[in-house]
Amino acid sequence: MVRKVPTRGCVLLLLACSLLAGCGREPPRKIVLIGGAASEAPGRHDYPDGIRALQALLEASPDARKAGVEVVAFPDGWPEDASALEGAHALVWYFDGLDRHPLTDPARRAQVEWLVREGVGLVALHQASTVPTDDDLGLREWLGAVRAGTFDRTTQWARIEPAVLSHPVVRGLQAFEHRDEFYPTLRFAPGALPVLVADLDVQYRQGARLVETTPGRATVAWTYTRPGGGRSFGFTGTHFLAAFDDAAMRKVLLNAMLWSAGTEVRGKGSRDALGGSVFAHAPEAPQRPRVSADWPTFQRDPLRSGWDDGGNAPSRTDIVGGSFGLAWESPRLDGFEGHPPRLYASPLYLDALRLGEGPLRGDTFPAVIAASNTGYVYAVNAATVADVAAGRILWRTRLGAPCRLQPSPLDGVPTGILSTPVIDVARGRLYVTHCDPANSWQAYALDVHTGHVLPGWPVRLDEDTLNAVNRNAGPRRVPPRRKHDFRVQRAALNLSPDGTRLYVGFGETETGWTVSVDTVQARVRSAFASQAMPHRGAGGIWGSGGPAVDDDGHVYVVTGSGFEGYKDQPHDWTQSVMKLSDEASGLTLRGTYTPFNHCRSATADIDLGSGGAMLVPALPGEPRLMVVGGKQGNAYLLDRDRLPGRLDSRPRCDTPSSQDGSLLPPQVQPQFGARGPLNAFGPYSEDDGAMDIARARSVPAFFRDAQGRQHVFLTGNTRRHVAMPEAKPPSLVRLQIERHTDASPYLRIAARQDSEVMLNPGPPMVTSRNGQDAIVWVLDENARRSTSLAGDDAPRPVLYAFDADTLTLLWRSAPGQLYTSGKYNAPAFARGTAFVGTDRIQAFRVAETLLSGGAATAPAPALPSRLEDASEANIAAVDAAALYAARCAACHDHPFGNIPPRSVIAAHPLPRIVEALSHGAMRVQASGLTSAEIQALGRYMKQ
Repeated sequence: MVRKVPTRGCVLLLLACSLLAGCGREPPRKIVLIGGAASEAPGRHDYPDGIRALQALLEASPDARKAGVEVVAFPDGWPEDASALEGAHALVWYFDGLDRHPLTDPARRAQVEWLVREGVGLVALHQASTVPTDDDLGLREWLGAVRAGTFDRTTQWARIEPAVLSHPVVRGLQAFEHRDEFYPTLRFAPGALPVLVADLDVQYRQGARLVETTPGRATVAWTYTRPGGGRSFGFTGTHFLAAFDDAAMRKVLLNAMLWSAGTEVRGKGSRDALGGSVFAHAPEAPQRPRVSADWPTFQRDPLRSGWDDGGNAPSRTDIVGGSFGLAWESPRLDGFEGHPPRLYASPLYLDALRLGEGPLRGDTFPAVIAASNTGYVYAVNAATVADVAAGRILWRTRLGAPCRLQPSPLDGVPTGILSTPVIDVARGRLYVTHCDPANSWQAYALDVHTGHVLPGWPVRLDEDTLNAVNRNAGPRRVPPRRKHDFRVQRAALNLSPDGTRLYVGFGETETGWTVSVDTVQARVRSAFASQAMPHRGAGGIWGSGGPAVDDDGHVYVVTGSGFEGYKDQPHDWTQSVMKLSDEASGLTLRGTYTPFNHCRSATADIDLGSGGAMLVPALPGEPRLMVVGGKQGNAYLLDRDRLPGRLDSRPRCDTPSSQDGSLLPPQVQPQFGARGPLNAFGPYSEDDGAMDIARARSVPAFFRDAQGRQHVFLTGNTRRHVAMPEAKPPSLVRLQIERHTDASPYLRIAARQDSEVMLNPGPPMVTSRNGQDAIVWVLDENARRSTSLAGDDAPRPVLYAFDADTLTLLWRSAPGQLYTSGKYNAPAFARGTAFVGTDRIQAFRVAETLLSGGAATAPAPALPSRLEDASEANIAAVDAAALYAARCAACHDHPFGNIPPRSVIAAHPLPRIVEALSHGAMRVQASGLTSAEIQALGRYMKQ
């Protein structure tokens, strides 16, 4: 290419144009960029590199070159030579504010005041507009707005929109998404013009991090044409150096710098010659890797061991030192039609949840996963991260309106999500079941990063679907014959080791079901009915533990019964343990165990499956054991590789206790006068163990100490009398698995907790540090089984911590400190914190500042007092038959599940019937009756 040499005439013409500033060129403009020392982690408040980025932006822009812009940059701070600002058309500031603001120096302040009066433009980025609360340094008058003090801030993604399309600063700009730290509260001077606005959800206000979300419209950038002349622009963002990588942000800043310097901005905005290039800058400091503390399923692991040995909970020293207590709470979760939420599902925990959408997308938080009976699922921030408060809801998903079972068998509350979900950490999925009025029970898969329901889900779990793939079907399908809909999915969910199967247990139905859901194709793949020929509500898998899964993928479930739930028929596994394999052909029965007394206990609604199975974590060479409890208060130890039952039928009804198939203690058991299963909570009864008389409804927990000894913990209730609900200690026992080389292992009671009476405890949790410093945690709902949890005045639970060796009480939550929860749930632990699900998430840990307990505290509910005596004359005057017909006959003359037939009620002593009507299971039905009417009704039911 031949370069042409200009002629003499052309040279003269160019010279003239230059001298006259003609030929379409504007007079040269001097823009001075002033930075400051970097003051935060790499990539944040990196003012020197930010100034260099702005310098490169100006020097590369064709429009800046055309305007003759001269860029003078001071990346590291205010120039020492005051003459450096002479001749400036605009100053661009990017440095710390408040008490570090350069204008706190009187000499600099005076110089800027003179420049402003001369019409010099100002551009203030991020903290450059932040001033002390008692002195705005003159900036409000010069800049048009200031941020007084560190009043509030938020770090988030936001959709930034032009507030006025006609202003030169926003020319060529459309709404764009941008992540930054913004300052939502500004003090504006009259005439200041917002040019960029966004919906911000403030995280920090008035010196405190906010738990509640408070989205609102806010100005993030403004312009100001000063009355005496001169232009100013402010933007609260650019906290991160990465902000300069955003092309839309660069256009705004380029427009603003040129406009503030008095240069007109072209119609489509100033051209950014850097294009899509990325400024070379230091990345944000990477997080230090740490050992995961994930708690992805009920009782922490698929075995349901209930044991965490990783030191994730507080130590004994922590909790007895006086500084352990309530550290934070989430907001109250969402209710439904006036009903407050209840968390029957135990909370789960993810140590590093990276959010996939929303204002905080891309950020990583420790998160508690919560699911409520009102049909909502949540991710809750589990620890303060930057300005995001612990307890703040990161995402929420509503799966739908909850069911309302009638008559309400479930504590008088809506029936949405009852079972504890399960997290597939590797695939980033959360599985949860929910009951809605239109479709009944369905299984959902959620993206754990967003809370969105994944494509292809939910999967219907209706009986037609389950019967179509039933692997324990009888000669004909027996349709449901319910008068009332008691179909409940309360058993915690579990996953196969490879995550391709989701296991769901159903209870309180015509029969129980174990369901295998294909998580790859989102369909019910197989189901196994607890009874081949379903009959009255028996065989339900309703205990909170749900299916347990071992490392080989075997599934273990424990079934229960309703009143009159025994029927002698093959392939009926009411009151049994079932071991299933999930094969190509579907769920296949591989082993069973049924207690020796299953006929009587099934008839009396004394469920074996009131909690679930705990699989003992085995070391190489050890037998693989499991422990099961039940309403009778017994503890059963089983060899899960050699379950003793048949695969076609249960044992005979006349089997003696000494021939029970579990691993029996060698000693004679006093309740039998012979060998038999160990009774942990008494007094032992073959007839009374249902509803408020039950002895236990929780999954056992395991602990292996530093010496290798194996311990099992059970929670329950020891009754003062066989047929009455009043309890006495112990409510917690420690069993030890005894091993001898010449005999089978067995259980023995090693310690009893003798000081605390729990009304309805959930499963115990054991935390330790390498087999030492073990603590047993128990959440007691503090309400009997029949107690309603409806309304804001429902009983409040209590969290206990016990020394695992001696069972000495170490700590308990204050009366009323916890809000009302569901029943049979348990806390989760991570990073020294205990997370409890109530009507919100409440976190307990060692902290410098502890909460006082939230709302006004309420004392623990007192035990009911005796009903006042009524005279015989008043009792005789009552038409008891009419009362029974109006209030009782609909259920007890057509019993189902755990509703006892009238014949069963008649066998109870009169004081028990009166107590149930006055304070127990039947108090709702007896509401408004006088003492005489209750006495008369009780006598009539015994006839």
